[in-house]
This record gives sequence, C-alpha cells and structure tokens, in this order.
Amino acid sequence: MTDFSAYLIVTDLDGTFLNKKGGVVQRNLDAVARFCAGGGRFTVNTGRTHFTLSPVVPQPHLLLNAPASHCNGAYLYDFATKEFFLEEYLTSKDAADILDFSARYCPDVSWRPNAHEKVRVYTPPEEGRPIVLGAPDDVLDLDTPPTQWKLDDWYKVVYVGKDTRIAQLRKEFEAFFAERFAITSSCGHAIEVQLPHSNKAIGIQKMRQLSPELAARTIIACGDFENDIPMLKAADVATCPANAMDEVKELCDLVLCPCDEGVIADVIEAIEDGRITPKTV
Repeated sequence: MTDFSAYLIVTDLDGTFLNKKGGVVQRNLDAVARFCAGGGRFTVNTGRTHFTLSPVVPQPHLLLNAPASHCNGAYLYDFATKEFFLEEYLTSKDAADILDFSARYCPDVSWRPNAHEKVRVYTPPEEGRPIVLGAPDDVLDLDTPPTQWKLDDWYKVVYVGKDTRIAQLRKEFEAFFAERFAITSSCGHAIEVQLPHSNKAIGIQKMRQLSPELAARTIIACGDFENDIPMLKAADVATCPANAMDEVKELCDLVLCPCDEGVIADVIEAIEDGRITPKTV
C-alpha cells in the first residue's frame, strides 16, 4: 500500500467531490478509503454548513478524518467530535444592514442567512417552497419574518435567483456596500456574502493554524468554481475536474477527469503514480 501520510486532500463538494447531480461517486469513496488507510488525511472545504453535509455525504464522521471548513472558511467543524473551531460571524450591524438592503432593493429575490444551527429563509410571496441543498427540515426556518430574525449568528448570506437577476443584484450590492463584504459565487444563480476576508483560503489557513500536524502535510486542494480559487491558490498543489470553469483550470497544477467520473480518485492516483509529490521545506 502507498504511504499517504505526507498528504492532506481538501476538496470542494458540488461539481467536484459530488457528481453533477449532487450524488456521491463510488470510485471516490473507494479511493478515499484506500488513501486514509495509508495514512492520508481527507476533508472538505465547502460553502455549505456542516448540517447540510450528512444528507449528501454518507457518514461524514467516518469519511472525513480532519476538521472540515464550512461557509467558505467561516468555521471548522470536526464531525467525529462534533466540535466547532475558529468561528467567525458577521456583526449584528452587518446583518441588520444586509436585512435592510434586501427589504429595500431586492424583495423579489430569495435569500438566506446561514447561521450557527439554522438556515433562515426569505422567499418572495409568489415563489414556492425554496430548495436548500442538503438542509434537513429541522434546521430550516421558513416562517419567521426577517424583521424577527436573530442577527448575531450569521456566517454568510446567500441570494438565489435567475442568472440575470443575480448578476444584476451582485452589481447593486457591490455598489451599495463597496468593499465592506466579500462577495463570491459557487454557481451562476447565486451569490454569497461574508466578512471581507472570508474565503476558502481562510479555511486552509485555519486548518494549518489548528493543527501543526496538518500544517506539515502537503495540502492538495480540488475545486471547480469561482469561490474555490482562493483555496486553490493557498494549497501546495491545486487540482480541478475537467468540468471546472476556465479560470480555475488555468491556475491548477493538474486538470483531471470530470466530477461524474471520480476526480478525487484521480487525485489519489496522481500521488500513487508520482505526478504529485510531497512539498519540500
């Protein structure tokens, strides 16, 4: 068996570890089991909250053997111990100002704060029940009016709608708030708003900060979209699936198979055949 003890693989979920339909690829699961058995550490760096992971990733407390980064680096969570690390929230004033902006300028757009143990959702009256990927019913708050929302536990805010409306809203938000917040996207029909320094690179930094053992490893990142770019730049080795956006492909050390075929298995095989080697200190 290959010795993987020098490596930590950190992957995005949607369009990367998961296939295009949001399902798990068995080839990835088999390869990750082999990787971890050989001393490798494996985890995710995702825009999702921790409580939306279990419905789509089987037994994350067994699959992930390193703390995961959630809400684009806003906090780390250990599924084995159920511990939170290095949490960062928007201020209550930030939350109040975003709430006011949303009520005034985009009442036609669905949006939600991803909070510590809840996803609060505003949906325009003419729209039906929103879809929040992976979110169990018991964490969704669909009924409380935004004016009654708690404001001190928001990790990030997500706006969802038609591509053209979301592109317009992004420009409006950026013009209104300037550089007060970080704005990114994980797909064409959504934008995500956070603290100005928050991104997936912060997730990598927090992993290194939390554990010297993890910091000593060669960190291999894998992602496919705009919000993955900071993570890919922060890692020792940047990889992506063939379905990644062109800007992502251009900065990666390896462009591998499409997510539907098991790109994380490709990453692990690249270690095994010598295309990825440990970093030199």
